[in-house]
Amino acid sequence: MSTFNKGDKLEILRTTTTNTTPAWFPATVIDSPSPSGTLHVKFTTLFVEKDRKNGTRKRKKIKDYVSVTAGVIRRVPPPEPHRRFVVGEEVEVLYGCGWRRAVVKEVVEDGRCTVVVGGAVEVVVENRNVRVCCSTASGFDSQQEKSTDELVLQSPKPTKLRIICSKQNSKAAIFQKGARVEARSYEEGYHGARYVATVIGTVGEAKFLVQYDTLTTDDQMQPLVEMVHVSNIRPLPPIIRREHRFNMLEEVDAWYHDGWWVGAVTKVLANLKYVVFFWTTNEELELHHLDLRSHQELINDKWVASFSRPKVAENPRLEKMKLQTGRRKLMMDLLCGLNVEIAHGAGRFLSTWYPAVILERVSSKKYLVGYRTLKPRNGPEHVEEVDVSCIRPSPPIIQQAYQFKPGDAVDAWVVNGWCIGQIRTTMNFKYEVYFWATDSVVEFQHAYLRPHQDFINGAWLGSYIKQE
Repeated sequence: MSTFNKGDKLEILRTTTTNTTPAWFPATVIDSPSPSGTLHVKFTTLFVEKDRKNGTRKRKKIKDYVSVTAGVIRRVPPPEPHRRFVVGEEVEVLYGCGWRRAVVKEVVEDGRCTVVVGGAVEVVVENRNVRVCCSTASGFDSQQEKSTDELVLQSPKPTKLRIICSKQNSKAAIFQKGARVEARSYEEGYHGARYVATVIGTVGEAKFLVQYDTLTTDDQMQPLVEMVHVSNIRPLPPIIRREHRFNMLEEVDAWYHDGWWVGAVTKVLANLKYVVFFWTTNEELELHHLDLRSHQELINDKWVASFSRPKVAENPRLEKMKLQTGRRKLMMDLLCGLNVEIAHGAGRFLSTWYPAVILERVSSKKYLVGYRTLKPRNGPEHVEEVDVSCIRPSPPIIQQAYQFKPGDAVDAWVVNGWCIGQIRTTMNFKYEVYFWATDSVVEFQHAYLRPHQDFINGAWLGSYIKQE
């Protein structure tokens, strides 16, 4: 057995809550092995968030104890900076914060290549994030990761524990025939909505046949039956009996068109009614209290309601930015009642677009606007005079039915507005998005993203941001 010292760089084989397929995660040794044969390590790319007393969240690298005899530790292989890869070659790729098995599908220019991770996910990565498969640890007798995804963990005793790591998501085990679920759709017109259904069968390892409660076939004679991937199914959320009223800007699910749609309360009205804004369709609807429920997400196998999450500033510090749109006269004729977006940012970064509506024209260069998703300052609406160079019409709605790819420019719905960012990694319609303005990476679900568009010379153009 090799000895380990404080500060040694290793890789640990483990799974995460977002991906049950084992991967090798970079780590650093904190202390030498204990007499019991455990090693205290700190992971380089895995983090945990903890709540502070002031309501903010603190991000810390995960620390853990790992058995040195369990066959889940290996030393970091030596780098090969000038290595060239060929189509069909089996490699390891840094994806989802860890090194995973993949196959090269295409060699792209500019030092990149297209790989297929785990036989399912196709991504474009830089060559520096690709390396030759490491079957064993360098200088350490660890159990290799077998191509059949079968791991044998050797314990200190002569007993062997055999674990079969199926490529099927572990969530699939809880969705037995007859299970009541909510299925999510990303088809145009149904983007991000969830529909109550019953599992009636399985298709392969990670897909299910579900029969919807409220959706029917085109002839409206029979309940609709569809094949749905496990990543788009979840159990029915627990019922929260909301006796008090929903709050301004609270995230809710609204019962609309036979399904649950996520939105934000933008007005609290009399008679137990609300105005709810849906960012996926840029619509506002007046709904009754009984048509709403608290929005909940299943995080680490626990249901977390939107009102119980750490709060962020309801009104972030706003600094309007003038746009370089080519010809400002194209923005002059804005009619009252028109839905628009207002540009805000900090420094040289245009970071966020806030939905608003034109209330009236003040002068040739200024308009009075009412923000649709910001908390009112004094009065029923958040109203402000805005220079015409900070305004653009609401972009056309593009409901992305397919998964975004690394490098795609997107707008992410966060803090009541659309923040401009770039996709870094993808995994089953979940994404890590990088924001230039804050130099941060945040995870989002598909329904909280839209393709980024620029309004140039009176026309909407799609945008692609080249990776640096």
